[in-house]
This record gives sequence, structure tokens and C-alpha cells, in this order.
Amino acid sequence: MNSLDKIRQEMQAVAVDALLISRPANLSYLLDFADYEGLMIITLNEQYLYTDGRFFAQIQALAPQFQIVDMKEHPLADFLKSCAVHKLMIEPDFLNVTTFRQLEHQSWSVVDSSNLVEKIRMVKTPAEIAKVQAAAQIADQVFDHILKYLQPGQTELAIATEMEHYGKKLGATATSFPTIVASGVHSAMPHATATNKVLAAHELVVLDYGFVYQGYDSDITRTVALGSVDPQLQQIYQIVLEAQTAIIKQLHLNQPLAEIDKFAHDYIAKRGFGPEFMHGTGHSVGRECHEYPTMNAQSIETLPAQMTFTIEPGIYLPNHGGVRIEDDLYLDTAGQVHFLTNAKRELIVL
Repeated sequence: MNSLDKIRQEMQAVAVDALLISRPANLSYLLDFADYEGLMIITLNEQYLYTDGRFFAQIQALAPQFQIVDMKEHPLADFLKSCAVHKLMIEPDFLNVTTFRQLEHQSWSVVDSSNLVEKIRMVKTPAEIAKVQAAAQIADQVFDHILKYLQPGQTELAIATEMEHYGKKLGATATSFPTIVASGVHSAMPHATATNKVLAAHELVVLDYGFVYQGYDSDITRTVALGSVDPQLQQIYQIVLEAQTAIIKQLHLNQPLAEIDKFAHDYIAKRGFGPEFMHGTGHSVGRECHEYPTMNAQSIETLPAQMTFTIEPGIYLPNHGGVRIEDDLYLDTAGQVHFLTNAKRELIVL
């Protein structure tokens, strides 16, 4: 069953006549090409791309299974009426107000898609897993490359720029997100941005980055020491490494994601650093770096086979330093764990 068939099956289950797709990652997933601008409309029998003339030739060449609707000639509401829509499903977090105003106060009812496409995207095909793995291999090679540049006197921005440049030389089309290089006290900030701060001896440096390969992302974090660091920073590094190992060891198919998150937080809390681990344990990764579902206390999903995802525990000591170790993985249909990222996890002291 292909993705469109799966979508229609879910639409029928909730008696929806049409699904309006506006989330960029869902569009690229279903079209398998990037940079499309417009909407997708899926009914129980047809599929349409609602766009302008800039994309007509591209659609005809790359997605001939879709019918083209010229947005300049057909107002959206009028077109949906021609499709006899009585119940319309939308993606509210990715629909602009202008478009929504065309849809309200019409004859149809409007309902939330509730991550319908995202839930289908969770489970990857072997071809998709191979693309995530290729993106992960680029990340591994970038880590090995950047180790010779990590030294006191370099700036965080210079390190980030070199990482991004080298990843693209290896075949990445983009970075998954702005590369994080966080040194010293910045390493205690989970989402610090690279700055002009100069790296200094006896600091930890957190490198959190990823690359896009053929539309699929990787996401990896490594923490490196610039020379010796104080015993407490060494201690939290070892706890985070042991926590990640323990989390991965207990993973199994159909395990509630909230249970995985609880195990991770309990593990670090029992070692005295519960409040210093203040984010979720991981997330799915694929067409987006942070895609549905997230692995936290609010997660409602269970762990399926062939979902590519991260495991990323961390400990952050304000005004001192922090550690995060993150890898991309998946479980096969037998429940066996496979690492997609394989850069060295043990503490590297430069």
C-alpha cells in the first residue's frame, strides 16, 4: 500500500472528504521533490496540486500522478466546492491565516488532521532508512574531520562554518539546522548558537549538528574536552554516556515512548542530576530533523519497527558546562537496534 492509499484509508476512517496538505515536509514526502510552493488536496478518489505556473512543468515531469489546479484561475473555496467536500481536514499549525479565511464560513466542516501524514511518515521504507544512514555517515565524517580544528583560539563560528562546509563537500545539500558549537559555559545551554566566543583550554565543547541527504536528515551530538577538565565535568560525561547506553539497551518494539523518556530521566535523577536534564530523550528524524513523534513525558506513540529516531540524554550545569550525546538509530522488524551514527562516543580529550 502506497502513502496515498494509507492516507485515504485514514480519511475514510474519520469520514473526511478531502485533506488539505500545507506542511512543507509532508509535501516533499508525498512529492519526493523539494521546493514546491503550493497546497496538495487529496480526496477519496483524486489528488491535486494547487499552485501556479512556475511549478507546472516540474509537476508534469516528476509527479504526473497529480492533477494541476491553477491557483490564479480557481479560488480555493470554489475548487473544493467542485469536489463536493462536506468535511475538510487541514493541518492547522502549517496553514496561514489568509488561506484559512478562504475556508471558514463555508458549507463544509473543518477538522484537524491530528498528524495523519506524520504518523504514516514515522515508519520508514528501506530506501528512506538508507538516506538517513547516508546523512548520518556524512555527520560521522564531519566529526572526524573537525577534531583537528578544535583547539583553543578558534571561535565557535569558525568551527561551525568549517563543519557545514565540509559536510556539503561530502554531498549534503544542506544542514539539518544551524550547527551548534557551544564551548565552556555555553555548553550548559542545550540550544546555544555558535558565536564569536573563543574556545579556551580546559573547556567542554558540545557539537550538535546534522546534514540533509536526498531530502532526509541526520542529527548527532558529541561533546569533546579541550585538554583536562574538572572532575565534575568528567563525572557528568560518564553519567550521560552510561545513560545513553542503558537507554538503548532496554529499547524494544512497541515500547511506549513516554516509558523510554521516563527510564532516561529516572536514570540520570538517581545519579543526582535530575533537574539538570531538562529536555526530552529523543525524537523521530527523517524528512525533518525534529519530526513527529517526540520522545518525552507527553508522548502517546509507541516505538515501531523502522522508525529512525534519536536518543540524546544530557546534563547541563549552569555557568559551568554541559554534556549531550546523541545518536540516530532504528529498530528492525525483529527488534534489533541499529546505529546509523557511529562516531566515537567515549570522551575525546584534545
